[in-house]
Amino acid sequence: MSSWKKLNVMNKSLCGLALVVLLSGPAYAQISADDAIDLLEEFPAAKLDSLLPKTPFLTWFKNIVGGSAKLHWEVNDCGEQTGVPMVDQQRDLPVCLEVSADLPDNRKVGVAVWVGSERKGLTDTPAVYDIYLQLLGQFYHIKRLSDLPKTLKQSEKK
Repeated sequence: MSSWKKLNVMNKSLCGLALVVLLSGPAYAQISADDAIDLLEEFPAAKLDSLLPKTPFLTWFKNIVGGSAKLHWEVNDCGEQTGVPMVDQQRDLPVCLEVSADLPDNRKVGVAVWVGSERKGLTDTPAVYDIYLQLLGQFYHIKRLSDLPKTLKQSEKK
């Protein structure tokens, strides 16, 4: 085979490889639940809400919900996917770690913390994305983490 033909075959192979890489979509930084939990185990609650103590967020949350609460962990898109793949593939979707607690009296409380994005990966400055209380099938959104203890106390009466 002449060197011209070899070069032509090699160029076609490289073009094919480049096409496969381009069509496979953008590279994503995977954020695992373990990585997100590790981040929030050490992250001061006061950095998520200035009215909270400097204790780690997860320690604070576990104290608020009590030792008998069953905790659930989920890494999700913070509810931001549109459901239209062509649109969502173009976006750098946020990534949240949601910790929810099933309380003994059938209430459920959850906090979603933004921990990064699909393309950029884990952040060093997480932020509260959502706080909710589920009571008798109804969802109540809470504005600040520091409001959570009072909201839980008031909801015990319902």
